[in-house]
Amino acid sequence: MISTEYYHRVIYADTDAMGVMYYANYLKVYEAARGDLMRKIGFSFSEMGEKGIICPAINVNIEYHKFAKFDQEVKIVSTIKELPIVKLEFEQTMYGTDNELINKAIIRLGFVDEERAKAVRCPAWILKLFSDKF
Repeated sequence: MISTEYYHRVIYADTDAMGVMYYANYLKVYEAARGDLMRKIGFSFSEMGEKGIICPAINVNIEYHKFAKFDQEVKIVSTIKELPIVKLEFEQTMYGTDNELINKAIIRLGFVDEERAKAVRCPAWILKLFSDKF
């Protein structure tokens, strides 16, 4: 299992007219947290793209429990529990400053050969990177 923490301060552009984080913007923050996790383990989505593999989202399940508010600092815990054989699954949870649960999501990414536009298994070099961390 791999787990990291990422912190984000809710900016004005994240919010809607009611001063709370717009529902779709949670996904942007989760994306930033996933990128942070991957960089911490020595992985780069841009390097993967240069090698012809892309990782589109294939499934998103998100649960809203409370609102994140303008200027609030939130903590995102991102966890990978399984080796990415055919998909890369992230469990992500957002907490407020008093550790209250705000939001949680399960986001699954697939591996696609960009040139052929075909789903593929996780490339061996990526699998090795994860295997070394489990």
